[in-house]
Amino acid sequence: MNATPGSTDVVRIHLPEWRDSLAVNQEIRRALRSGRTDFLLTGARGDRLLLNGLDGPYIGRIRIDGDVGTELARDLDAEGLFVLVNGSAGSGAGMSMKSGTLLITGSCGALLGTGMRGGAIWALGTVGSRAGHRSIGGVIRTAHDFGPMARDRSIAGRIEPIRPDDQEARETIAVRSAMASFGEPG
Repeated sequence: MNATPGSTDVVRIHLPEWRDSLAVNQEIRRALRSGRTDFLLTGARGDRLLLNGLDGPYIGRIRIDGDVGTELARDLDAEGLFVLVNGSAGSGAGMSMKSGTLLITGSCGALLGTGMRGGAIWALGTVGSRAGHRSIGGVIRTAHDFGPMARDRSIAGRIEPIRPDDQEARETIAVRSAMASFGEPG
């Protein structure tokens, strides 16, 4: 991390320099508790369990550049947190998510949003099988087919397509992406 505590600078974490996602998650949690709101994680290459268990009254933006591994944002419960992944996500992204927003620009593995209780997941790439499996709340919006067995054993979670003529969805995606465009090379 290369920012001063309490400053408004973007917290930058280059993932290849960290050996374990638990340490990254602890650092993000510590920074959120100290009032930091903007995070840029670079160099993602299949990192597992990123943002696992983040919960609290946080307001912030986390941008991850690269392809993340399994169980991204598992148990996320932070309504004011927006996560943008500029890349793909492995199986189980958003698993047991309770609140917050997750936008994935690439493809997603199986079990996207499995066990979801709340929050929103936007998937712009292809989505693997069993999206929304056992979900009881929340919404998954996807630009492509959901894959086989979508919403299998679900009670109340929703999966909705982003239709080509859905201007509101396109504007939401554009605004959310722009919100997370901080940290661009100058």
